[in-house]
Amino acid sequence: MIVGVDVLGHRKFALIAIDGEEELRRVVSKNKLFRTIKELKPEIVAVDNISEIFKSKEELMQFLKNTNTRLVQIAVDASLPVLARRFGIKMNPRDPFDEARTCAYLSSFEIGYEVSVFTDKTQIVVSRNRSLGKGGWRQKRYGRKVHDAVRSVYREIKSILDDSGLEYTESVRERFGGISRGEIIVNAPREEVPISSFKTKDVQVKVSSVEKERVELIPLSRSKRYLIAGIDPGTTTAVAIMDLAGNLISIRSKKDWNISDVVEFITEHGKPVIVATDKKNPPEFVSKIKASFNAVLHSPKEDLNVDKKRELTSKYKILNDHERDALAAAIDALNYYESKFRNIEKRVPAGIDAEKVKAEIIKGTPLKSLFEEKKVEKVEKKEVIDSDLISTIEKKDKKIRELLEENEVLKKQIAELKDEIERLRARIASFSSEEKERIRKETYIRNLEFRVTELLSEIKEKDSEISKLKEQIELLKKLKFGEFMGWKEVKILKKLSKDEIEQNKDIGEGDIVYIIDPSGGGKNIAEMLCERKIKAVITSGEMSHLAKEVFDSYGIPRIKAEELEIIGSESFAYVSPSFEEIYRKKLEELRKIRIDNIEKLFEEYRRTRRL
Repeated sequence: MIVGVDVLGHRKFALIAIDGEEELRRVVSKNKLFRTIKELKPEIVAVDNISEIFKSKEELMQFLKNTNTRLVQIAVDASLPVLARRFGIKMNPRDPFDEARTCAYLSSFEIGYEVSVFTDKTQIVVSRNRSLGKGGWRQKRYGRKVHDAVRSVYREIKSILDDSGLEYTESVRERFGGISRGEIIVNAPREEVPISSFKTKDVQVKVSSVEKERVELIPLSRSKRYLIAGIDPGTTTAVAIMDLAGNLISIRSKKDWNISDVVEFITEHGKPVIVATDKKNPPEFVSKIKASFNAVLHSPKEDLNVDKKRELTSKYKILNDHERDALAAAIDALNYYESKFRNIEKRVPAGIDAEKVKAEIIKGTPLKSLFEEKKVEKVEKKEVIDSDLISTIEKKDKKIRELLEENEVLKKQIAELKDEIERLRARIASFSSEEKERIRKETYIRNLEFRVTELLSEIKEKDSEISKLKEQIELLKKLKFGEFMGWKEVKILKKLSKDEIEQNKDIGEGDIVYIIDPSGGGKNIAEMLCERKIKAVITSGEMSHLAKEVFDSYGIPRIKAEELEIIGSESFAYVSPSFEEIYRKKLEELRKIRIDNIEKLFEEYRRTRRL
């Protein structure tokens, strides 16, 4: 059955229902219109323009959810009277019933666009079915029970999806004892997901199709639709399909997707004239897809980077990076041809299919020759219009009869399947309460065992941390005792750098500084440390010549670590009482070096005076 609808007057609508040779004619209000469609359960509801009936996207979505029927808008490429004349349908444009009947017949000829508001993805939300209320130890125990129940249902749904081989992404809100909410986005249409919405005492599950960001119109006759297919091959292959107007038709990703299946998926939506990739050098997989359709291959001058791909796809909801790359390739191809498409639309005369012209231009056909061919076609068409129209109507009538017969067969199959579902439900209901209790106990025990394992792991980590802290405490005790025996604390720098010195702000006047790696420091870095008036520096490696000169000029002794006995860790250390003796020797060496330098200067001065 096909239903045609048109506006009759203030809040009234003309409804025509066509079922074979039978025709139902009614005048209905808006609410009665929706109820009648729900009762009749037609395959298609055809309208001149959806805005005449639906005032918002929310109202449109509610209608499609509740009626489970295909909604078709007829007047997209041309007005309803023009389409009626094209297909030989007599119509009085002032009679709403005539317009409703014309809409119904045109949709049966696969003329028009199906209204699409849902993507090929499904959202499953598992959450609590009731509020937990205020606190208290009993309420906490009850909350733990509810969260455990939500987690059990969530895991069971994931198991079903895994067994079905469906891909999905998930996000979970964890709470004490389990989870309070889990969301799964399945990469498949609603009808392919073997999960239905339901509620229990503690848990509710909502299953719904993921909404599109905007309402899309999909041609009923897909063979006439010209497409751009963006492809990202790999272990997981993604395909993004757009029409030449820039509307996203479909996007899908799948593991181990072979070429023949990808070709079949694209063919379901139309004929691609452009196959696009995000790589400068097209992968062999993409080239084979291009060859299968005899399409034009589009690849960017340079590989699209991640930032560019994110910018191109920012307005779309995508499941993973593979889908993002495929969609970015398609959009990049569309942007490349966009100015050419606009030019074509301006130059194409009325009555010529602009999309077909675009497809031919992409393949290299000159625009002028297309128009010349079109004129010849029009002259020939006038001579055979009557015979062609009769032949077309006969073919459509035959197809309608075949579809009606097929519909009856499918109705019988549906009835048989409903009986089978009822039988299986009765079998499930016959499970004994003991079996349900046993499953509940086993689930509870498994959850407890899992929690015990988690706690044992935490205890092991804490024991290891306590052991390390005890060792540090013992070392600190020894060092404190060592202070009474003449051991001195040193400040540690991991390396001689500006950041390291600035981070250790506690280094100050009179401190002994131990530099583990002095190799990277230069003159300015050494001066930063000397300006803090430190007492001495201890080094483990070789210091730069410029840094040495700075420390010597400030009179700060440099002592190698191997000359001392040092104990401690990465964060603190102490030197033995022998430090003072070595410190005095280094000071004396610095003093002698200074005296030698002064004498050399004096001798040099004398020599200069003699000359």
